[in-house]
Amino acid sequence: MRFPLILVVTLLLATGGCAAAPAADQVAEGDAQRAFNVLGRDDAPVTIIEFTDLQCPYCARFATQAFPELRRNYIDTGLVRFATRDLPLPSHAYAVTAAVAARCAGEQGRFWEFREALFAAQATLGPGTYADLARKFGLDAEKFAACRQDGRQAANVRADLELARANGITATPSLIIGRLVDGQFQGETIEGAKPYAVIAARIDALLEATR
Repeated sequence: MRFPLILVVTLLLATGGCAAAPAADQVAEGDAQRAFNVLGRDDAPVTIIEFTDLQCPYCARFATQAFPELRRNYIDTGLVRFATRDLPLPSHAYAVTAAVAARCAGEQGRFWEFREALFAAQATLGPGTYADLARKFGLDAEKFAACRQDGRQAANVRADLELARANGITATPSLIIGRLVDGQFQGETIEGAKPYAVIAARIDALLEATR
């Protein structure tokens, strides 16, 4: 499946899944705030763009079961560049506020561990949980609270949501796994909390194609 170059532009600065209703429009803004959402080498031969909802149980399953092995074997070894994007679903009351909290933690260098903790705390998401986690990770509480209220990261969450909708992505988790071919990003979408082996097989096929 071929995706618009907008995915690459914003990136650079089935088993179960959760589903949303489709919409339209394209938004590509706030890239300067997104550096902490990307892992891996800039020149990695394979790119994965994840769309996730921090209140989605299937996203938590992927994050706790498949992602650690994916990070160890492919991201940390320089083979994959992984970017996560927010796709908060309307059925999840705390999806947006959780995404904002994670991004605000990212402004203080703790995005990935904060995100992991939010997945583990899905049953108790809300302002109290965000503040407790901020204390746990040693964040500046005043800056964290101000970030959650000032609207900057909320705007970035909305931009990711519109980016997903513009590209027909309506379920979480969704992984677009692909590579650049003649300047265009060509990727295949995998929806749902697929096992690590399914994702690894697709990555390995792409790596083989680049040799």
